[in-house]
Amino acid sequence: MSGLLCLQGGRELTPGCEEMDAEVLRRVDGPVVVLAGAARTGSDYAGACERTVSWYGRLGTQVTVVPDPREDRAGALAALQDVGLLVLPGGSPGGLRQVLTGPVGEQVRALHRDGCAISGASAGAMVLCQRMTVPSQGGRQVDGLGLAPGVALVHWSGPTRDRPPADGLLRWGLPERGGVLLTADGAVGVGQGAAAWLWAGRWTPLPRDTPVPLPIPGG
Repeated sequence: MSGLLCLQGGRELTPGCEEMDAEVLRRVDGPVVVLAGAARTGSDYAGACERTVSWYGRLGTQVTVVPDPREDRAGALAALQDVGLLVLPGGSPGGLRQVLTGPVGEQVRALHRDGCAISGASAGAMVLCQRMTVPSQGGRQVDGLGLAPGVALVHWSGPTRDRPPADGLLRWGLPERGGVLLTADGAVGVGQGAAAWLWAGRWTPLPRDTPVPLPIPGG
């Protein structure tokens, strides 16, 4: 991987997320932009962007809005050129995956390869991973952007005793208002709750100080 990734479990842009988002901002440099592709076109998209701009304004940071790619793909691609942090709020996982299919998704991948940080919450975290489930398609699993390994379990409330998944993929347990930071050094928990990963049938809590290397081959 190249740029930092923040995978958040949900309830983003609400009180309790300040420390997590401030930590991400502390680690990045350059313009902050929001792409609210998990929201519906129109007033829903505008509202999600407005909430993001307001939230980061409280943290002392200006945010630029990416035009909705479904209405202005050329404008969206132009806005995704000089980015220090890309914010992907939650909403519809399937809708966001569709927005990030094709040139816009390729541009997001290119930004990340060049060192751009990405903070994705709920649907935004899901789409950043290797695989993701699409509730609107009966829970069918599809490819994500592949910037983070495994599968994101959002709105996660703690380990269960379910049978380990047969696909062999790592699972990220991402609590609301909390999650994980992924860097070249590994993974570290951030925000509220206790983030963890599921690997080889075992849940492991993530530390909040020293990053731990990923347990997967090549991680």
